[in-house]
Amino acid sequence: MSASREKKQRQVSTANGPSDKQRREMEEAQKARSKTILYTVVGIVIAVLVIALLVWNSGIFEKNKVVATVGDQDYTVTELGFYFYPSYNYMANLFGGTVDADTAASIRQQALDSLHQYAALYTAALKDGYTVDDNIQAQVDGSVEQIRNYAAQNGTTFSVYLRSSYGPYMTEKVLRECLTQQAVANAYYSDHADSLTYDKAQLESYYDEHKDELDSFTYSAAFINGEAVSSTDADGNTVDPTDAEKATAMSVAKATAEDLAQQAEAGGDFDALAEEFAGRDDKSSFKAETTALGSALTSALNADCTAWLTDAARESGDITTIEVADSGYWVVKFVDRFLNEDSYGSADIRHILVLADVADGETTPTQEAMDAAKAEAQRILDEFAAGEQTPEAFGELAKQYSEDPGSKDSGGLYAGVTPTTSFFTGFLDWIFADGRQIGDTGLVENTQEGQSGWHVMYLQDHTVAWAATANSTLKSNDLSAWLEELQATYAMTTNDANAALVG
Repeated sequence: MSASREKKQRQVSTANGPSDKQRREMEEAQKARSKTILYTVVGIVIAVLVIALLVWNSGIFEKNKVVATVGDQDYTVTELGFYFYPSYNYMANLFGGTVDADTAASIRQQALDSLHQYAALYTAALKDGYTVDDNIQAQVDGSVEQIRNYAAQNGTTFSVYLRSSYGPYMTEKVLRECLTQQAVANAYYSDHADSLTYDKAQLESYYDEHKDELDSFTYSAAFINGEAVSSTDADGNTVDPTDAEKATAMSVAKATAEDLAQQAEAGGDFDALAEEFAGRDDKSSFKAETTALGSALTSALNADCTAWLTDAARESGDITTIEVADSGYWVVKFVDRFLNEDSYGSADIRHILVLADVADGETTPTQEAMDAAKAEAQRILDEFAAGEQTPEAFGELAKQYSEDPGSKDSGGLYAGVTPTTSFFTGFLDWIFADGRQIGDTGLVENTQEGQSGWHVMYLQDHTVAWAATANSTLKSNDLSAWLEELQATYAMTTNDANAALVG
């Protein structure tokens, strides 16, 4: 075949389709492309699965599970952990690292209740125009810094400490959000509490309904023991008394109690007789004439004695015997009942703290430093005495000189202080000392570590005990009702996601 014919033949063959060799080459190429596509798809699927596994193990799905909704705000496992884990960890430490299922469930419910309360307060606060001001931000920053210090003291990192304290998903961002919500809620609650005030008529109305608890009672009492004594058999085993022996012991106690009562009613000195009769048995006792609030009588005596003492028909000098089943007899003398107008129940106090200098590396000041702090406190007190001597004048000095960050900006004021407020003993002893009067001033030493120095004191106001109790109870009841209403307004719904918490 000539060259021209061969060229023409190739042209004809091309026009009629690929040759066998070309088809084989094309098939091989197609197979290669198919494998490439298959391997690429498989690779993508594997990559997606690996990423999903990593994300799952990171807890991103678990920690973002919604456990509760309050109003229109969702709360996640991580946020519930803020309320759950501190209590859970405490119980675990208390019981050697284990918490049973019932206890864990109870802690979860308490955590949900706390979350609901804070969330309702926070939502209402925002609705009423509350914002995260500088004071709130300072509180949050201070709390975070304190936690950071705890972590350092425990030899661990901040992030690890957060997870061990507040759950495996806690982060600084979520912690700050929880602390901010708490701070705003607390400010809102505190402001509402301060707005609740009660006039004299309201306090007196409360007194009329609760005078048995608010009145003071003066009485004397003796308890005559009536318990039968156990015996020991020949083998040294304890033998419980029989019913007959118990009845005999109570009968003897009754006769003794009635003898005491009769001699006292005949004109004998009740306290002297009570001491003598009680001294016949080391299990008996007596209370010399004492005065106590009606609310404290039951714990000092018992319910039957309280009912007798608080009876409106009671008259001075009345004496009675009261049986305590299988135990003995009280002999009680009623002396007086009155409303105590002299006992302070709460006080509004202003103070100026002058800290003593502490040398670098030391935790307590020297006596010389304490003396210098006292001299400065006396100088400030003298400055006050030379001026107007009003609460406002003292407040200005507190703003100028006080080193107490908790009261400096409010002029050194702590309102509503009671004998059980968490101040150190010397501070409270000065406030509630017998004879303390409004306007009194003085100096009080503070030897607590980190607070060593002297306080300049000023009693701005006080409330008698019964009125303070009435005010406190009325306010507590109104606050509880207000919280219940808020929580009903901003109801909480929950789901099973809270079971994701430990326990």
